[in-house]
Amino acid sequence: MKYVAKFAVAAVAVILLAGCTGSQFNKAGDCKTDFILVPAISISGAIGACGE
Repeated sequence: MKYVAKFAVAAVAVILLAGCTGSQFNKAGDCKTDFILVPAISISGAIGACGE
C-alpha cells in the first residue's frame, strides 16, 4: 500500500510540473523562451536571451 501512495504522490508532482511548463515568444515572434513554473523566473528570460 505504501508503494501505491508513493507512486501517486510522484505522479501528481509530475503532472503538476508538466502542466505549468510552456513557451513564450517575444514581440517580433522570432525568439522563444521556455519556462517551467513562471515566465518571470526562467533563466533565459532573466538574462534577456530574446532581447526584450
